[in-house]
Amino acid sequence: MVSHIASDNYLGGKLAGEYLVKALNGKGKVAVIDQPIVESTIQRVRGFEEVLRGSPEMHIVAKPNGDGVRDKAMKAAEDLLQGYPELNGIFGINDDSALGALSAIESAGRKGIVVVGFDAIPEARAAILRDSVLKADVVQNPLQIGQKTIETIDRYLRGETVPPLIPVEVRVVDKASLEKEK
Repeated sequence: MVSHIASDNYLGGKLAGEYLVKALNGKGKVAVIDQPIVESTIQRVRGFEEVLRGSPEMHIVAKPNGDGVRDKAMKAAEDLLQGYPELNGIFGINDDSALGALSAIESAGRKGIVVVGFDAIPEARAAILRDSVLKADVVQNPLQIGQKTIETIDRYLRGETVPPLIPVEVRVVDKASLEKEK
């Protein structure tokens, strides 16, 4: 491998954490629906945890493994809702995790929980726009990944030294920013 070009997952986790801290006014009990065997999601969770360490009244109460799939994430969220009635935030490491949490929360009729996802797939964007508990999502930039890949290949083939890792920035979207994109 010449160079790894990918979303800055650590930054994405930090952005998700910052959104959740702000949405909960710096106080809350949150959970991460995790997938701890995948490097990208490990980095997301590390970034998220770093932000929460800076907010002493924010606590991660659990990090169940949802395997990055909706049905397992929904079951994990159901267990979280039963085990932690004071839970008021969930970070889903991808949109299937966030959408699984959303389904569990809506089925339980719970209010006052903020969910943040990662990927901003169309279904997640629609949930954010309909004002569900899924309030924000971290967006990756596949176009920029492609562009940087082509540029890096070109540089490498011309004999230039290329970095082993090229992170691509991510950003957070919420209802207000999605409405502006329309």
